[in-house]
Amino acid sequence: MRDNLTSPYFPNTSKAGLSVVIALCAIFALTSFNRLNHTDLWGHVNFGQWMVEHRALPAADPFAAEPSAAPMLHSAWLAQVLGYLVHAAFGNEGLAFGHALLVTATAGVLMLAASKRGIPATWAWSAGAIFFVLDLPILGTIRPQLFGQLGAALVLLACSILPAKKHPLVWLPMVAALWANLHGSILMGIAILGAYAIGTTWNLFVEHGRQLPAMLKDGRFVTIWLALALLVAGACVGPHGPMLLVRTIFFGEHAALSSISEWRALTPTSLTGLLMIASGAAALGIAKTSPKKWELHEILILAAFGLATVSAIRMLAWWSVAFAWVILPHAVAAWAKYRQENNLPEPVADEPASMRTVLALGVVFMTALLAPPTYAAITGKARGEGPITVVDTPIYVADDIVRRGLAGPIAAPMDWADYLVFRTDGQLRPLVYSHVHLTERDTWKDYESIFRGDELWMHVLQNHKMRYLLVSRQRYPQLARLVTYENLSDSPRLRVLYQDQRCVLAELSQAKRKPSQPSTTPAAPAATIEPAIIPTATPATGR
Repeated sequence: MRDNLTSPYFPNTSKAGLSVVIALCAIFALTSFNRLNHTDLWGHVNFGQWMVEHRALPAADPFAAEPSAAPMLHSAWLAQVLGYLVHAAFGNEGLAFGHALLVTATAGVLMLAASKRGIPATWAWSAGAIFFVLDLPILGTIRPQLFGQLGAALVLLACSILPAKKHPLVWLPMVAALWANLHGSILMGIAILGAYAIGTTWNLFVEHGRQLPAMLKDGRFVTIWLALALLVAGACVGPHGPMLLVRTIFFGEHAALSSISEWRALTPTSLTGLLMIASGAAALGIAKTSPKKWELHEILILAAFGLATVSAIRMLAWWSVAFAWVILPHAVAAWAKYRQENNLPEPVADEPASMRTVLALGVVFMTALLAPPTYAAITGKARGEGPITVVDTPIYVADDIVRRGLAGPIAAPMDWADYLVFRTDGQLRPLVYSHVHLTERDTWKDYESIFRGDELWMHVLQNHKMRYLLVSRQRYPQLARLVTYENLSDSPRLRVLYQDQRCVLAELSQAKRKPSQPSTTPAAPAATIEPAIIPTATPATGR
């Protein structure tokens, strides 16, 4: 067997298996190069630490300077606890490794789900590749949503094997129960399985000559709807029970979310818009050329998640998972038709060989050396805080705050506030941070007013009894200049404690000003003042 590089004493690997290994390793390595984003990551870690230390779920916001009276929604408490425990045990490298592992696991489950739909094994790797490319605007940030994407891939796997196989009836409720406590997107899984149940029901109805009694007696009908019922039942296992499903439906109605970029409607010129246009055009082209019949559930899934992504950018996370699963069988059929029409030779039989096993092991080994978190684990040389976090992370001002031992309420950019709370162990209490759904409507409006540099910005700060103000020079140049002028005035109401090329940190005077008194901040020369910057392009919030 030497000529074929195979051996009965060594595992053999097919071309399809090798391509899957290469694809998964590439996805892991590329994802691992993403730096830890300071948006809502540290907010989730903060919540995880609070829950571990108090051994309870918080009844009210434990971090904000002005906690909202709204009840807490604990839809990601388990992910927050896991995130804190991973960071406590393995540091930042552990978070980076977990990020890459979750994305890779989602891609792997999608490959398996696609192969169970009957596509050739040599095409399986493309399911993960399509997911990775379409999800590029989403997967750069580690957050509980990654658990939701993995859950969606597992539901699609169940759709691939139901109702022929019954074992999803055992593990689907467990997936739902975990998903409902890891991230509040369990409704996406219910929508996927619901669309599949509707499509399967229609097919059975037609198969039985449109005779309803005959369809109802079909075991496949019972299996698919039982699976959906078990998924819904599993989703009700958690702190909120069935109310979780109701509360997540109305979650997006909070006033502050309309100012968050990922909750806005799709713009064609953005990366998300370009990916949606390209994938939509690909779907239309494949639909036109594929001889395979489109099933009702496929149309429902694509239409539902396509329209949802157009209305809110964050829904790209679910479009990227569902698109590959739906489209690949039709792409395979279209390619087979093209090959037949052009008399192309049939593909060579995929015979397993030992040399491919050696190559697969080599790829895994090289990936472990290339990926920063696994390299750090192998060599014991972890990256520092700067190299592993995104450039905009307020590391240096946080160092100065810790050195000075500052504590109390602070008005800071919402995406910086989480990191400041993390670094000060909760001693700083932000006016607003990334969990904006916990912020009162009036507080959010005042936050926007402050960072626009409105006329009464100082009065608003004093009205909220803020002790410190942190301003990004690049994002809020108007407010940064006003802070500088106020610091240099004859009767300053604040003093600058720290400043660098990126930010200004000031401490406000504790003396209160009368509400009716107009702002006395010295005006900057008209030629140097730029229009106020409204903080609407703020990073993603904490879901």
